[in-house]
Amino acid sequence: MSAAAAPLCVIDSSVVYKWFNAQDEAHVTSALSLAEEHQAGTLLLAAPAHMPAEVINALRYSDVAEGDLQLAAEGLDAAEIVIAPLDGELLAGAVVVATRYDLTIHDALFAALAIQIGCELVTADRKQARVRECPVRLLA
Repeated sequence: MSAAAAPLCVIDSSVVYKWFNAQDEAHVTSALSLAEEHQAGTLLLAAPAHMPAEVINALRYSDVAEGDLQLAAEGLDAAEIVIAPLDGELLAGAVVVATRYDLTIHDALFAALAIQIGCELVTADRKQARVRECPVRLLA
């Protein structure tokens, strides 16, 4: 299957985090399967522009060594996830989602992007999974 024909989904930081730190994490196999499908070209992954920084920050506060943080940053870059800019339309959508579902703006950006491009959101965050304006797959 070509990348152009591959289904698209928005993946959030809670799932991507599992790619780099499986310790004490549930559903790591499901998270890694998404990465493998993306690498194989059978699934196209997208995320808002802040996702890599959010993942690296979470890893930093999980006592991951500096060298491993660098490797994770390189891995995120090499993953070729489609990164959506934080433009006015996406931010406005995030405000609506955040207020409707009592989410942080950071978390609401993932759902807002899925709504904007009309695809599934994959998350391990139960609060994000409450969003009803797009299909949601909860890995938890």
